[in-house]
This record gives sequence, C-alpha cells and structure tokens, in this order.
Amino acid sequence: MAFDDISSDGADEIRADGEEVLHFYYNREERLKNAPQSVKDYYSGKFKLNKGFKVLVANKANRFVLIILIVCLVFVLFTTVLTSENTARIGNIDMQLSSFAFEDEIYVSLKINSSGKNSGKKSKKKLAVPVEMDVVCYDADKQPSMLQKIEGVFTGDELFLRTKFSDYDILYVRADVAALGESRKLFASVQRK
Repeated sequence: MAFDDISSDGADEIRADGEEVLHFYYNREERLKNAPQSVKDYYSGKFKLNKGFKVLVANKANRFVLIILIVCLVFVLFTTVLTSENTARIGNIDMQLSSFAFEDEIYVSLKINSSGKNSGKKSKKKLAVPVEMDVVCYDADKQPSMLQKIEGVFTGDELFLRTKFSDYDILYVRADVAALGESRKLFASVQRK
C-alpha cells in the first residue's frame, strides 16, 4: 500500500498500488442501528452503572463469584476463629492449655476435665487414667528452649497439671499430651500483662 499518496488535509481515501481508491465512511446512526441496546443507551446518555451490591448480582458470572467469595470467607472464619489450638479431646477427656508470664517466670497449666456428655451421669466406678504431658517452650527464633515432663492421674474430677519456667523471651508453649493410648499437641501463646 502506498501511504505517501494520502493527502495532507485528512482525506478519507486510501489507495493500494494498482487498485481503485477506497473510501472510508463512518456514520454513527447507521452503526448504532445494529448495536445492542446497552450500546444505544450508552451513546444516548441513558446508561446507568450499577452501584453497591447490585454490581455483585448484576449477571450470572458476578453471582457465581459472589457465592465463591462467601464460601471462602466462611471457610477461613471457621478454620481460624472457631478452631482453637489450645483445646483438645481424647475420648471423653477435655483438655485446655494456658500459659502466662508473671515477673520472671512463665506459668503453664493444663486443665483436664470430663466432657459434658458424661458429666451428668455419675458412675459409681471411677477409672484412673494416667496422663503424661511433655511441655516445650519456644523462643523468639521459634527454637525449642526448655523441655519438662509432667505426669498425673485423671480420675474423672477436674485435674490441673502445672509447671513453670524461667522467662528467656518465651513466646509460646507446646504440650504433647498422652492419655488412653492417644496423643494430642496443644499450643498456647504466653499471655503478658
């Protein structure tokens, strides 16, 4: 194509070598006759954007994305808020780990009690369940700094297994609890006031 033959006054004709002159015609009204209604509304000024929540339910794809976002949000809330790393259950034994700092010591406590299912029924025969707890303290570098082993016997009444450590910038505590042939890992961050 020879673009050097185009006139400088902005003429609308383009000519290829050995071909006839082509004219470009643009007529907005002719083009808008065949356009969809949304395009016609846009050019006439009647087009209104959806605002707020209407954008999320305007068409099928947006509704699908909204549903996926809601499902993901519910999943994240369920896994982060409702599940707790400082509680566990072995059989009908509930356990809760807590730790706090007081002066230069870290106090760790494991509360063990019978689950609510069987607490209403008092059995005449009480079983003695040996409970072992290995407590590991982690410092700011997430390295284990101290280890202590505590044992106790759960008879159905509330039992506390407690210990204390010297505070060497301990951030959280892990307890490996074993009872009834099962084991659970509990984590608790050190509460500082």
